[in-house]
Amino acid sequence: MTNALFENGRNNYLTGALNWTSDTVSGALLDLTQSTASCKQISGATNATPIVITATSHGFSNNDIVYISGVAGNLAANGYWLVASATTNTFAITDMSGNNVVGSGSYTSSTGRAVNMGPSISNNWSELSGCLVGSKTNLSGESAAQGIANASTLTFTSVSGNPCQALALFKDTGTASTSKLIALISGDFIVTVAQNASSSSTTIYVDPLKYGIANGTVLTFSNGASATLSSGASAGARSLSVSSTAASISAGNVALAPQTNSGLPVTPNGNNIVVTWDTGSNKIFKL
Repeated sequence: MTNALFENGRNNYLTGALNWTSDTVSGALLDLTQSTASCKQISGATNATPIVITATSHGFSNNDIVYISGVAGNLAANGYWLVASATTNTFAITDMSGNNVVGSGSYTSSTGRAVNMGPSISNNWSELSGCLVGSKTNLSGESAAQGIANASTLTFTSVSGNPCQALALFKDTGTASTSKLIALISGDFIVTVAQNASSSSTTIYVDPLKYGIANGTVLTFSNGASATLSSGASAGARSLSVSSTAASISAGNVALAPQTNSGLPVTPNGNNIVVTWDTGSNKIFKL
């Protein structure tokens, strides 16, 4: 599984407000199609530069980090972005360096959603608890080494309800408004282009992949260009074999990729859902 730390969760580790090995940490399965204080449904994404997202009364602020997924048509909108030019119902998206994200097509679906990763909000469980599917479950066997967090396999018992697109981890105080969000775990991760790729290239050089990507996956980059993998890529790979890039892609552009065999999204059927953490170098997450 792939993860992103909430901004205030990251800072809480630095200030000592969170302790992975001594705090009670809970996991919760999330249906991100529900609207809460930090999860908003997207009703539009302009095919423009920058892409402007419409999400009614989103409450996000400029420079918040936002995770966007589920946008169809304008696939370049999906990713981890910075909020810019925020108004009551809209906001533009840029990459982490402030470069505008470029539209890749017309928005065609109302399945898009945006999760505010902070820092403008408190990043407490109460801001996301309305997305809960089933019941929260405490982690056990937490350990930490060289900034890497790990724990025992997590089992959610007899889960029923809506499909789940993500999992949240939070310090569980027993009170939602004081339980600090730590990480959002999904089946997606960021691929970053390491070297300029010209139009019609069949190889894209990237920063080492954190996870594998399946053959046939279509990646849509932040400059609006897309490429389809002609063979699968393994974790750690530094290049992608693609059928042909639709346009040139400069180094630094990013795309949201689905992790091979992440297990997400998942539709509960009343049985147990077992979460087995990554066995690679980063385990659950790395500070």
